[in-house]
Amino acid sequence: MAIATEELEGRGAISSAGGATKFLQEYRERWDPFNFQGEEREGMFLVRVDPLSGNQSRICEDRAKRNIGIRVDLDIRPVENCAFCKPFTDAVPRNRIEHECGALTIRNLNPWERSCVVTLYPPLGQHRPLLSDLYFNHLECMIESEYDLALEFARQPGVVGFTDFTNWGPYAGASQQHPHSQRTTITGVLDPVQTRELERCRLLYDQYGVNPFDMLIREERADGRRLVHDNDIFIAAQFAPTFPHEIIVIPKHDIAHILQTNSADRRQIIKPALGVFHALFFYGGITNLNVAVHMAPFAEMDEARAYFRWHIHIYPRRASLPSDRAGAELGYDLNVIDVLPENTAAKLRAWFDDGPREELLARRPDGTTDPKLVELFHRCVGQTCPS
Repeated sequence: MAIATEELEGRGAISSAGGATKFLQEYRERWDPFNFQGEEREGMFLVRVDPLSGNQSRICEDRAKRNIGIRVDLDIRPVENCAFCKPFTDAVPRNRIEHECGALTIRNLNPWERSCVVTLYPPLGQHRPLLSDLYFNHLECMIESEYDLALEFARQPGVVGFTDFTNWGPYAGASQQHPHSQRTTITGVLDPVQTRELERCRLLYDQYGVNPFDMLIREERADGRRLVHDNDIFIAAQFAPTFPHEIIVIPKHDIAHILQTNSADRRQIIKPALGVFHALFFYGGITNLNVAVHMAPFAEMDEARAYFRWHIHIYPRRASLPSDRAGAELGYDLNVIDVLPENTAAKLRAWFDDGPREELLARRPDGTTDPKLVELFHRCVGQTCPS
C-alpha cells in the first residue's frame, strides 16, 4: 500500500538555502484512506527528527488535536513505612552526604554501578507526591547536590562521567514513591543515549562550525510555536519528543558540564525552570515526571563547550493507560506522540507570560475542574507562587 508523501515547505533535511541552515526536520505524510462506520477517513501524520539525538517522533495530527480529558489524580497517599521518610534511621544505609543546601545523599541499597546514590530534598522526613509541593529550594538543591557529587565522582579513577535522574510522582517509574534523584558514576563507557547525542553534536559542529544547541535555539526562536521561556535560560517544548509534553531546558552559557558553573550560574539556570513544573501540573494535569540531566564526560567537558551544552529533559509520565512507552517505542526506538508540542508550549507559555490563571486549570473528562486542584492552585498562588 503506497503512502503519498509531501514535505513541508522549507523543512527538509539539514541544508543551506539562502545562507540559512534548516536544522529542524519535519515531514508531513498521508496515511492510506479507510472506511470506518460507513465514512471514509483520511488524514496526515508528522514525522519529526530531533537534530541533537536523531530520535524520531510520529504524531497523528487528528489525534493530537483532540481535547482529550485529563484525569488528575490528586488522591495520592504516601506508602506506609517509607524508608526515605526516615533517612536518618537504619531503614537506609549509613553512608550519607549532608549537602550545604539541605539535601541528603545516601547510598542506593541495590547499587548497579560503582557509586550509586539517592538524593533526598528538604524538609527531610516529608512525603511530597504532588508537583504543587515542589518549590525553588528543591530545584536549587537538585542542582547544588549535583555539583557536589560531580566533584566527588570526578576524583574516582576509572569514572568517565555520571548520570543524574530525578523521579517525582508515584508513577514516575521508580521503585520508591518518595520524590528523589538517582545519581550514579559511569565507568568504562558512557551510556548509549548520551553517547549518540554527543557524537551527533560533534559531527554537526564539524559540519557547520556552530554549537548545535545555538542552532536549535536560533530556529526555535524564529519559529516561536514551541517557545516557552526565553530570558535567562531557553525553555521549549521538545520538537521531536520522547514523551507527550516533553520540555527541554538549555542554558545560554557555553557550559558542557555542571563543574563549569559557579553558584550564581546555577541559580540563574534553575530558578526559571520552576514554572515548568507548576504549569505542567496545574494546566496540563501532569502528576508524574522524570528529569534527566545530560552533560559531557569528565575528560571531554572542556573541548565539548564548542559543540555540546549541559541541559535538562523533563519527561512527563502517564499514571494510567494508554502507556507512554509501548511496542513501537520499545521495539523500534520510535516515539508515537498524541500531543502536539506546539499545544504544550502554548499552555506553558501562558503561565510564564500571563501568570497563574484559574480558568486555564486542567479539566476532567466531563469538562469540570477538580475542586482539589482549585484548592491547591489557590494555596500556591496565595503563597505568592514562586514560579
